Amino acid sequence: MYLPPEVLALVASFLDTKSCLTCMSVSRYWNQVFIPCLWHTVKFSEQPWPRLFPVSCSTSRPPTQRQQHIVRSLTEKYGCHIRVLEMDTAWLLWGSMLGHVNSLLSMKFMRILPRFTKSNPPFEAYNIYSSDAIPYSVFDVQPSGYSSPNFKMTLACWHMVFNNKALQSLEFPHLAYNYFPLQIQDDDKDYAYDMTPEGKMFLIDILSRLPDLRHMSIGQHSDDFLGASLAEHFPKLTSFVHMGTNAFDPSIRPQSLRRHLSLQSLRFGDSEFPFLDAEHLRWIVTAFPGLHNLSIPGHFSRVHLGSLDDWDGIDNFSIKALSMYDFSYTATEVDLSVFEKARITFHAVKELQRTCDEYDSLGDLLRILRFFPALERFEFSRGAVFTSPLTDGGLIAGRESGYRFRTLQLGPEETLALASKEHLMSQSPFLTRVEMHHVSPSVLLALADSCGTLEYVHISLDGPCSLELNQLLVKCSRLKECTGCYHLVSAVDILRSPNWTCLGLRELDIMVVNVPRVKGKRERKLERAKRTLEKSGGEGMQELNQEIYEQQLHLNPQPKSQRCQGKVFSKLARLSQLEKIDLRYRPSEKQDIEEIYLCTHSAPLEFTLEVGFEQLGVLDHLRVIRFGVGGGKVGQKERDWLWRRWSMKQKPGEKGVFCVEDLM
Repeated sequence: MYLPPEVLALVASFLDTKSCLTCMSVSRYWNQVFIPCLWHTVKFSEQPWPRLFPVSCSTSRPPTQRQQHIVRSLTEKYGCHIRVLEMDTAWLLWGSMLGHVNSLLSMKFMRILPRFTKSNPPFEAYNIYSSDAIPYSVFDVQPSGYSSPNFKMTLACWHMVFNNKALQSLEFPHLAYNYFPLQIQDDDKDYAYDMTPEGKMFLIDILSRLPDLRHMSIGQHSDDFLGASLAEHFPKLTSFVHMGTNAFDPSIRPQSLRRHLSLQSLRFGDSEFPFLDAEHLRWIVTAFPGLHNLSIPGHFSRVHLGSLDDWDGIDNFSIKALSMYDFSYTATEVDLSVFEKARITFHAVKELQRTCDEYDSLGDLLRILRFFPALERFEFSRGAVFTSPLTDGGLIAGRESGYRFRTLQLGPEETLALASKEHLMSQSPFLTRVEMHHVSPSVLLALADSCGTLEYVHISLDGPCSLELNQLLVKCSRLKECTGCYHLVSAVDILRSPNWTCLGLRELDIMVVNVPRVKGKRERKLERAKRTLEKSGGEGMQELNQEIYEQQLHLNPQPKSQRCQGKVFSKLARLSQLEKIDLRYRPSEKQDIEEIYLCTHSAPLEFTLEVGFEQLGVLDHLRVIRFGVGGGKVGQKERDWLWRRWSMKQKPGEKGVFCVEDLM
């Protein structure tokens, strides 16, 4: 069937390079149509390019004459189609030079390996020399090194930049020592990392020849110089990466601030100087009023909280994404008070990504959050440690409604005080998603009372929270998932509480305990023996508890117990959207063996058809059910019923777990 080239080109735009290569083998006609799409983006680190270019990037040997010929012929034949080029091998760089690849839109120089050896340089027929546009004098190399293959590779990189006038994106490697860097001034220690005037002029001249340049990441001690001159020389740039080869030095910024209105993304990369202070932050926000994305180091130079009247406040409405990177290798203490000192209110920031590992106090941290009034998601670092308890309540002045968090994550190793957790819950009425560990009854109650918009809750309880967990299911009508560890609920509390309102619940972890039972003759005898042992010191108590438990399992269900369990199953059956329910006992990390034993022997639900288990048959969406106490009394009759009702079978290797999936 014939397809117009426009249709095939549209299809090709959705395919990866490997798929395009496959389509080229269909016919000669398809070959011609798919060639431009195949060669649009060349990345030697991805297939199929290592197969097309028969030169291994892992060997230090230069390519053979035959390999040189293949690389050169391919780039000469198809180089006109290449628009995006990532070079991480010297062979691809030299092949691109030989093939006159001059129509690039994006060029990224990776850490080019292998390096050439002086005794056997490849592509000897192609020599690269200095020119007026790319003079030897701007590079940090002695005249004796001008003829070295590695320096010629450096010249080749800049010649590629010079020859591709349509470039929109240009990136050099993070580590400048992969190339001969531009010279820096060494006659004055105050300018130890500042480029020479000749180097600055070189950069301005060669980069200003790229009228469509929109993204730049260069480094080589040019970060601060370029950042300060973007408004003057690169007014159309929309994205800039400060690679960290130079400190972010306020002394080189121009006295008369010129605003760059087009820059939308500014990122500070891994740096030997990962420090910002309040003055830096104010300069960034003021100099680039159109920023949408700002990524800064997660460590700041120490800023002591003092008078905040030094500067006027700045209201920023443009930055929507603000992220902070954690540099684990630095010993610098974290001090997020830089945001308070800078007096910048970020009105549009809705998410703060993971921050750092240590704070002075939660009170300081929460006060800082007043500068993020629209914040919807905040993740406390896993392992965050607070060196002092909550101070001043952490209250935010002028915000009666509290925090606007919608998502709050507290890592499993956090050490927040109880008062701090209660404060967070009671002051966050907009929460829809919560992940917490080591939750106490008071925190859970605050969550139930204050967060009526909750939809997703993953919590690990540290103690009995039967009434509080019931409150959560009663008051949070939007709840869709309630999962976690140690979700023990007393059957009496369930029956005495109002109806659960979370009828849209899809996932629930809960273990019902303390189900009333009418004691038989043998069971009453064992109970009397238990009381006698308790009076005599408790020796043999564990064995007797086990005997009582086993006796309970073999008793026939009594009418009172049947009615109670039937009512519990009836309440669960009202959750008509349930897809997964876990009725097992799942202990939290802090529980000891004795507590686990008592919990697992506290008269749990019996999952038999006689006591009302079949009432769950109205749940049309149920796909997974997990039973407590090793499956309880689930017998063949119940297994057959699970298969007839939901096509469920026991999951291989997991006792008491039945699911629609994994029926193999």
